[in-house]
Amino acid sequence: MKNIGTKNILFSIGIILIVYILLPLSIYFGFINFEDKFYVLTAGGVFVYILARLSGYTNHDLGITWVNNKKSILDVLPITLLLALLGLILWISDYSRIEVNESWFFFLFYILISSPVQEFLYRGALGAFIQKLTDNYIVRMLITSVLYSFVHIIYRDVLTILLTFVIGLIWFRIYDKTKNILGVSVSHAMLGVVTIIAGIIN
Repeated sequence: MKNIGTKNILFSIGIILIVYILLPLSIYFGFINFEDKFYVLTAGGVFVYILARLSGYTNHDLGITWVNNKKSILDVLPITLLLALLGLILWISDYSRIEVNESWFFFLFYILISSPVQEFLYRGALGAFIQKLTDNYIVRMLITSVLYSFVHIIYRDVLTILLTFVIGLIWFRIYDKTKNILGVSVSHAMLGVVTIIAGIIN
């Protein structure tokens, strides 16, 4: 573990417990209305951003940067197009596990706000917090991916949890090369819309 202060350790652990563990559990157990999940997670993102900045993290530390914009998109493009194509094939084949009843407002909110906020939370901010605690690449990848998968317990669907863990590993590897959330945010929005419309996952 890095030689860092107790304050940094407590900050990282506290944020992880409150936002990344207690918040999903509150939705799962019904303390927070399931229908408000995206708004609550967005508020959680704002909360994390404010606390992180007050604690000395820069926008660049959190993956919010103009540096490597092009590379961040190009790196994630092949896997995004491949998985999107697979999703479209399943959709055309009339494969659907879940009935789709989302409004155009939901998809607009999902693309422009929810996807970037989720990538900020689980790749940018969480990655920065964990990196303060350990340099071990595998540990960082596993913790961020497990917690990203964990938030999806609110859907009570095992396949959704498994698939989000796998894509979390992929997005972490791609994000970690550039420390720029733009590419993974675009990928998240594209794949999220395709899988939701196709009825593959929630």
